[in-house]
Amino acid sequence: MKHLKKISVLAAVLVMVSMILASCGGGGLKDDPAVGTWEMTEVEYAGQTLSADDLKSTGQMDEMPKLTIKEDGTCTFAFMGEDGEGTVSAGEGGKYDIQDDSDQTLTFEIKDGKLRLDYSEMSMVMIFEQSK
Repeated sequence: MKHLKKISVLAAVLVMVSMILASCGGGGLKDDPAVGTWEMTEVEYAGQTLSADDLKSTGQMDEMPKLTIKEDGTCTFAFMGEDGEGTVSAGEGGKYDIQDDSDQTLTFEIKDGKLRLDYSEMSMVMIFEQSK
């Protein structure tokens, strides 16, 4: 039962993240390694790592979140029937910021071929791999 509570919290947080990414203009990421379509494969939360298969097995998630980053610096995010748009800008130290018209900024980095989206307010990291 404790495991299901954690999954429920995770699902709620992921819905919030999809709502955060809600429209903006562009910067520029030509030839950047972040450009492409990324699908969530893991989540690190509360000291545990849950795979996409673990999350799907709960029955609460059919599809994993997808993040598409374009060369013009715009991005789209899709999760649980919700779509969002935003902008991505490259920062220092290999970190990137995703912003929309809200006050919230999400930060990610690409490490070992994986995109790590840090949702620090919930002590959670969503890990994405590039779709083929």
